[in-house]
Amino acid sequence: MDSVPPLVPRKLTIGLRGLSAVFSGIRNTKDQIVPYTEWWSVQNQGAVNEEGPLLVVIGDSISIGIGASHPSKSLPGLVAEALSERDGTPWRIVNLAIAGARLSDAIDRQLPIATELFPCDLVMCCIGSNDILWTPALASLRDGLRSLSDSLPTNTIWGPAAGASRRARLANAALRQQAARNGQQVAEIWNVDGPRIRDRLASDRFHPNDLGYSLMASSVLELILDP
Repeated sequence: MDSVPPLVPRKLTIGLRGLSAVFSGIRNTKDQIVPYTEWWSVQNQGAVNEEGPLLVVIGDSISIGIGASHPSKSLPGLVAEALSERDGTPWRIVNLAIAGARLSDAIDRQLPIATELFPCDLVMCCIGSNDILWTPALASLRDGLRSLSDSLPTNTIWGPAAGASRRARLANAALRQQAARNGQQVAEIWNVDGPRIRDRLASDRFHPNDLGYSLMASSVLELILDP
């Protein structure tokens, strides 16, 4: 593959636009979506034309780094940085994540591009949080996670969907079960010991800040560095 199509954020819902007018913290992170997406698009074009270990990323705004001070401080950015230090050679990242993405976006828009890059050295997939909020049918959510897992290689590390609701717990249980069947790993990115939860969050009180992403990355790196 000589290039990666530019990433396009999912259109924001009316509800989020309304909230952003009231809560400046939500507006601040919303304003990061376009520049962070554009930054990753530029990085992707460079990555496909270079050589070296390759990390392919499928996901939503968490994988883009919304809430961080810079997209390089995102979860995949920090993981690739640590792996580059370990290996003494720069890891490339092709980040196909889309802000606001749901499972349908991952399967229909991101996966076809990702498969053109397989085999690669590592795949990271963090998807499902937006489905927990906006997709009514739990069965379709679980089926989508299972289908996506079946389409990804064994060297995939998942980040479960955010939330402690019954829907989130059941969806993540299905994910863990299917990932295990497919020889994939699940990093508990939302359940890492450390400072208070509110100290790990960006101004919108949902996306992680730099500290939050650092703690998330540590949970992924534990699976890679200490298998």
